[in-house]
Amino acid sequence: MAIASACAVPSACSKPRAPAPTAVASASASASPAPVSSAEAGLTSELGQLIELSKSTLSRDEKRARLTTVLEKFPANHSREREDLIVQAVARGALDPPQWTTITSNYKGRRAQIQVTTDALTILGVRFDVTAEGAQRIADQLHAILPTPRILQLVWEQAAVRIEPCTLPPDEKMASTARMIQHSDCVDQRIAGRAGMVANEGKHWVLSNRIAGKDNLAANYGWFIRGRRPVQTVGTRHDTAHTDYSQILRLVKPIINVDGRDIDIRHVGRSAELWGLVSDEGPLLVWRATRPGAAPGPNQNPVAAAPPPKPGDPATVRVTVKSKQMPLDLEQLPTATTALRRNTFQRRIQSSLRMRPDDIPDAAYFSAAAAACGGRDLFFELMNEVSVDPEELAQTKTQIVQGLTCGKALAPQVRSGASVYEVEYAYESVPSGFALLAVPDDSFREKLLYPPLSPTPSGVHRAYCNDDEGGGARSVCQDGARSRLLLAVNNGYLAAYAREVPSLLDRLGSSHPVTPELAELASLFLEPTDAEEVAVAKGGQCGFAMEFSSIELSPDETSRQRVLDAINRNALLCGSQASGSILHSSRRLSFLAKDEAAALAIQQALKQRSLEVRFEAGLAMPTRPDQQAFNKAMRSAAARTAQSARLEVVGRRLSATLTLVPNAAETRAMADFLDARAARAKAAAEVVLGLAEGRLPTAEQLKSFQVPAGG
Repeated sequence: MAIASACAVPSACSKPRAPAPTAVASASASASPAPVSSAEAGLTSELGQLIELSKSTLSRDEKRARLTTVLEKFPANHSREREDLIVQAVARGALDPPQWTTITSNYKGRRAQIQVTTDALTILGVRFDVTAEGAQRIADQLHAILPTPRILQLVWEQAAVRIEPCTLPPDEKMASTARMIQHSDCVDQRIAGRAGMVANEGKHWVLSNRIAGKDNLAANYGWFIRGRRPVQTVGTRHDTAHTDYSQILRLVKPIINVDGRDIDIRHVGRSAELWGLVSDEGPLLVWRATRPGAAPGPNQNPVAAAPPPKPGDPATVRVTVKSKQMPLDLEQLPTATTALRRNTFQRRIQSSLRMRPDDIPDAAYFSAAAAACGGRDLFFELMNEVSVDPEELAQTKTQIVQGLTCGKALAPQVRSGASVYEVEYAYESVPSGFALLAVPDDSFREKLLYPPLSPTPSGVHRAYCNDDEGGGARSVCQDGARSRLLLAVNNGYLAAYAREVPSLLDRLGSSHPVTPELAELASLFLEPTDAEEVAVAKGGQCGFAMEFSSIELSPDETSRQRVLDAINRNALLCGSQASGSILHSSRRLSFLAKDEAAALAIQQALKQRSLEVRFEAGLAMPTRPDQQAFNKAMRSAAARTAQSARLEVVGRRLSATLTLVPNAAETRAMADFLDARAARAKAAAEVVLGLAEGRLPTAEQLKSFQVPAGG
């Protein structure tokens, strides 16, 4: 299931950059490099021909036919020379525009949306192999990072296209250019024209603690087999100069969205509270495959140019966001809609803090609202042990104050139940998404920190801009394929990718025939409920609506993957409804199966999972004693919840109801951790309230939020 949601809330389109508001969506970054002269330093004839061919107007098939001739002049086997040619080809714009999509990660009730490429990177359609050193050089050129094993596991679980590994003979030719082309052709044949995120297109160089502090050592991972762990678990047998046909390159964007906040993945991975969203081996210490070396040359592969949205009359607003049940009329939704989610802003905040609701101070709400305004949620960062730099606070104090001012204005909407809606759909056959925030009062609009965009697209009041790297807002949002827009419309906001905005506004501003599949999906979404969060998805993408490891990561993810596979194979539709707090929560899962036998298959998979959860020991985590006691108590409560889950099957319909209520002993075991969270929240609120009035925190205040050694 390749899920890509776009700017779920205004925060989705904000700075300090990440995937969009609540997530983001797939988008392409295409290459339109400046002309290259053959006299340029380092431009060999082979590289010149490759760049010229990539820029030509020939069809994909014609380019591919001529590529063979060009590659004949490349070194026949892997060498430093060949890798330099590949890296330079990327830097000078010969790279095929990568497509991006968003995967979802759940951990301890948290939800992160992480952008990854939908396939391995290619040059003229060929997936090239590189060393760990070359992979890092290319990632640096494209302002991206390499994946972690946890992220690749999520890619496998959520991929729309899973293929069997293309294994070739492990001989002396396995690093040859010919074998590289042969492997890429094999992958193409197994994809067989299917669209969406691909898994198993090769093995990957990964970020792992196993190479922490070690020079010239690389870690690789990949080649899954359905229902099992990968053939290549994290391996460290190779040095940073090794490659073979299987070592292709998939990238990850460094800004991810956690519970509506855009945060650098490196901060998340180091956080004692959030690391499980991106790592399965504890807080991650390694964020480069190789040590920094010589600075790479200038990147001549800029963001793709895309036509700017056509200007229109800002007073003519065709899109109206409704605040109840469905934010748009069913006839306005894209035909290719694959999933829907509704979530109250307040629930997002409460579920992300792991606190008793009564212990959450007001500062938490307007700090979260500040992020939605385009600012920074410092309360969330302090509570989750994300590093806060005093010098950076001093340099950005003005923007922080402005963000908190906007947050205070938006906070009443948060408290009154403002809802965020996410719509997943396919844009040009690639998974994408947009988000809507319904608010009855726009008094805070002029306080937003996003740079306004001019001209304003037709059908909106005002457009605000945000791009992936926090660059020049106007030029990037007008011309960039990866940038996002926050559009003020009637009764709310629409967040979407700039390149999709023109066609999306046309779609949302008129009515279209409703397909039976879309009507069925919306019917499940609109079933009566008082739940605070509702999500539905089509079969094959059920991970968008499901969560099978809500307490912590399992030591072996095969169990979770097996139940998700069973659901995706047998369900036409799936949905979930959730409410409650950390001390009392309820969740209802519902499925429409392909037939009665398929319903029973889903039932059996859920029963098996509930049995396995009861006996899983949980993943050993480097946490403090009070947190260990809390985790143990939550696992105990989850095991009892799984054991008492109520499963009902009526024909093709299946439902599972789970209610988590810690018993007296578990509540006592959780108390120390929750009390510590309450005390930390009080201190964080003092920092946030001071910043709202323009006062920087003292060194002593910030010191109290530092992670204890070994904690």
